[in-house]
Amino acid sequence: MRNAPYQVLQVGCGRDHVIALLSSGKMMAWGGIGSGRTIDGPTDICATPLALNRPIEINASFKLKLVSAGFGINLGLTENNKVVSWGNSSIGIGGNNQSVAISDPELLPNLPDAKMIASGEHNFAIVDLEGRVHTWGMNVDGVLGRPTAQLNTGPDVIKDLPPIKSIVMSQGSVFTLSKEGDIFVWGSNSAGQLGLGNLESQSKPVQMITSMKPAALAAGATHVLALSPAGEVFAWGSNNKGQLGTKAVNYSPAPIKLDLPEKISGITAGLHFSLALSNTGNIYAWGWNGFGQLGLGDSIDRFQPTMIKNLAAVKSISAGHTYVVALTSKDLLGWGNNSSGQIGSTSSKVSRPNSFLSIA
Repeated sequence: MRNAPYQVLQVGCGRDHVIALLSSGKMMAWGGIGSGRTIDGPTDICATPLALNRPIEINASFKLKLVSAGFGINLGLTENNKVVSWGNSSIGIGGNNQSVAISDPELLPNLPDAKMIASGEHNFAIVDLEGRVHTWGMNVDGVLGRPTAQLNTGPDVIKDLPPIKSIVMSQGSVFTLSKEGDIFVWGSNSAGQLGLGNLESQSKPVQMITSMKPAALAAGATHVLALSPAGEVFAWGSNNKGQLGTKAVNYSPAPIKLDLPEKISGITAGLHFSLALSNTGNIYAWGWNGFGQLGLGDSIDRFQPTMIKNLAAVKSISAGHTYVVALTSKDLLGWGNNSSGQIGSTSSKVSRPNSFLSIA
């Protein structure tokens, strides 16, 4: 996997597959369901997908500028701001209760032009050009943020939200930043991940009361990271594995400031673990480490940010469910769970950064 040069603009990590968006607007993908391959006959939600640890090119007739990888289903944003979808789902895609297996990106009907896209486990969202949020998919715990009697429902707009500039989704919660920098949240709140000071789920958007005006948000399964314009990191939600960077609490419904030795430029979160990318290209990792997804050479959980040694000049990081992919100027690095080939190795898990795709 080290014999072909690629110019990678963005890496999207789904539950167990990876998409690399190239400067040409095309995509490479590998890993489990959702990587672009199709399955003959009916899909089986209980079936174990065959590993695809070598990249394949996604046959897109659209030039894309943004991708978002979910649980088998992916979203893409074309250069003309149209929303496309492809992948594999046994429960349908928002209002369609039939199994789908789409290898080539197809335009999604009944959606306006968009500037942001987001994929959850079985739910999806876009932010249109006017800053309005549209959601669709499975509406468990109010994750769609709007009234609907249908469990698996099609796209519609959320009312009573100010103009939104960015959005991230977890397994059952949604976190948005308004143009003014305010945080609006909804969905599951079982571990205080909505940051509202309680554990009550919300079926409509609620403003999180905080003095923070984050530059970016990242969502794990039940915890959230926020990056301030000054390069500081805050975390809240579940802390069962140390993903908030402290041993002091089991969970926190209010933001906790993390102790990091340098300014941070990027954040990402997976299932019960967190990572931060510094301005100098160092990566700090903490939380659950059962698959070696912290990249520290072992399977020991960390309760405070720990720098990954012998790794520098990283440009971006992206976490999947239980694995991580990092982009440098020369290659893609992966570590953690590799049960579906999502980090390109032949091993089932990798506990240190492993170069698996040359891009220079």
